[in-house]
Amino acid sequence: MSQKHLAWIPVTLTAVLVISGCSSTGIKKENENLKQQMQQEAQVRTDYADKLKAAEAKSAEEKKRAQSELAALRRDLNKALDENDAIIQKLENLTVVDIEHSVLFKSGQAELSAEGKKVVKQMAEVFKQHSGFHMRIEGHTDNKPIHANLKQRYYSNWELSAARAATVVRYMIFALNVPVKSLSIAGYADNRPIASNDSEEGRAKNRRIRAVLFKG
Repeated sequence: MSQKHLAWIPVTLTAVLVISGCSSTGIKKENENLKQQMQQEAQVRTDYADKLKAAEAKSAEEKKRAQSELAALRRDLNKALDENDAIIQKLENLTVVDIEHSVLFKSGQAELSAEGKKVVKQMAEVFKQHSGFHMRIEGHTDNKPIHANLKQRYYSNWELSAARAATVVRYMIFALNVPVKSLSIAGYADNRPIASNDSEEGRAKNRRIRAVLFKG
């Protein structure tokens, strides 16, 4: 498994970080990463609280079967998606796939690029092989205002994030024959950052499509 295919692990910022020869700058960065990780997990738990609660209410046998099905789904996603294209994480009965917008779209656009179609197809083909799951496609942006030349089409990052999510779902339905009832979309603009918007590196991480997969 590549280093980009990760699982969320409960962490605490009160833990003592001891690294031989590590500078204060390095420790600060580690703490920031831990903080962001905790914030991401907390946000996903909030957004998908109903799905997590429903999974918890299942019987022991149902949970065991669901865990086996989820493990198979994640295994196949890991095989299908290149580590440079997607970050795959798990949170209990949720599978979360983050894909940076540059992999799927050209700057400021909401139409899939050739490479983007390839990546979406790889994810959709795995999804179709595992029945009983639902996939919610989320559009996310950084906090930079929409460029003036795009204002007529996308008034704000809300419209752009929703348009990108809708583009991915439309391609899955009409080009890849993914069942309509197994898909939904959400546009969050810049309200669910996974990194600081103070740097270009952070903003690039925030401009993404997130796919959250769970039992329907």
